[in-house]
Amino acid sequence: MLQSVEGKKIVCLGDSLTYGYPYGPDVSWVYYVNSRCPLKLINAGINGNTMEDLERRYQADVQSHSPNFLVILGGTNDAYRFEISCAETIYHLEQIIRKAQNDKISPVVALPMNSLDEYSTGKIERLRREERELAERYDLPCLDFDKAFTDPEGKVREDFYMDGVHPNIAGYESMGRVALEFFQGLFQR
Repeated sequence: MLQSVEGKKIVCLGDSLTYGYPYGPDVSWVYYVNSRCPLKLINAGINGNTMEDLERRYQADVQSHSPNFLVILGGTNDAYRFEISCAETIYHLEQIIRKAQNDKISPVVALPMNSLDEYSTGKIERLRREERELAERYDLPCLDFDKAFTDPEGKVREDFYMDGVHPNIAGYESMGRVALEFFQGLFQR
């Protein structure tokens, strides 16, 4: 299936959306991809982490594994913290990107999906836009998880959410399908 990816190691640095909350890593999108292709994905998701937390964990959770690629999925918890500005979130994302590039690790910016919660929706939309712009500025691939939560007509799949923010099991499977398709495209270049 993906011969050119054999032996490639990918650290997935993130928050609860990477970890697989509330079910655990065995239900996560990371596990879904791991069980369907010869890539080796490492789930480095920790519930409640902000982008600053992800940067703080870089050495222990990324460098220590010497991966080929780094998927960075963060920003959702930042959107719920009024004291964290979008600029701060993007600053920490850029620091992670620079650290990875210095370590000869190829970064992938993963965009979080929108929430159904009106409190955070506007800030998440802005973060998604600014994260995409940062990825474009660095000429990095972008893995957009919002695709996993919309039907072919562009309507939000509310039935894929557990609580309006976190996916249910079907939502994680949908994220896994989007990620698997993304990686297949990435390695067929």
